[in-house]
Amino acid sequence: MFGKVIRGVLPKAVITIPKITNFKAYLKMLRVRNWLGYFLIATLGYILFTKLAAGISETIIFYVLIFLYLGFSFSINNCFDVKEDLLKEKKSNPIVTQEIEQKKGIIFSSLLALLSISLSYLCGLNIFIFYSVLIFLSFSYSSPPLRLKSKPFLDLISHGLFFGSLLFLFPSIVFSKNIEILHILIAISIFYFSIILELRNHIEDYKSDKKAGLRTAVCVLGLNTSKKITYFLSLLFPLLLLLIFHIINKDFILLLFLIITVIFYFEFYNKKSYRILDIYSCILYFLIILNSLL
Repeated sequence: MFGKVIRGVLPKAVITIPKITNFKAYLKMLRVRNWLGYFLIATLGYILFTKLAAGISETIIFYVLIFLYLGFSFSINNCFDVKEDLLKEKKSNPIVTQEIEQKKGIIFSSLLALLSISLSYLCGLNIFIFYSVLIFLSFSYSSPPLRLKSKPFLDLISHGLFFGSLLFLFPSIVFSKNIEILHILIAISIFYFSIILELRNHIEDYKSDKKAGLRTAVCVLGLNTSKKITYFLSLLFPLLLLLIFHIINKDFILLLFLIITVIFYFEFYNKKSYRILDIYSCILYFLIILNSLL
């Protein structure tokens, strides 16, 4: 349940708001096209914790917080990825293409963070604390002085948290639901999967990151080694899901899991396409959702 809305007069502050002369450029800062996977992680948590029984107003506020969080995370990343993005053939960062000044981009991102944190504060202390941790981790990943993205292996761990397990667990805080063993196992699997996604992202950006002097886990391990590790971790991913379906303990659901997993291994081994892994994970998390609603 949401906490009582705290009423009061917010302290006055002087904030320089960037003049939005190019709406499309600021919309690009949000990188909405990259939201899907992380939106689905939050939605998975929403369905499992609420079983679609949450109120409309609570649901709207929850998704507003998610949208603002994703927008901030990608926007602040654009602000401090200028050096690497300049070296990419496809330059989609509005700051790199000079559609927005870096300073204005930082102000825009800060306003998103301020707005979202203020909204979370009005929803209750627990929500405010948890959400602030999400914002802090996302900020620390992209921005100096910490810039966890440039610290080998901390980049993977932080991504697994703020764009993985914590995002999945956030609905339990918003809707005041208990976390069970099944939820913990799902959170671990999502943390693991988020690390795979991060490795894939860094492999794709390897050349530009290396030229820019960025020390990601992939840059330190090397491209070939990173590809082998990512492939190996992908092959192990179904073992984490096996634990989840064992806890569910329903013969029909377990049989479906085994059949889909055999198909996954056959296709993934032959085609070596991570698109197959993405489809496999979506299908099995959907099975988990179906089980929770039946």
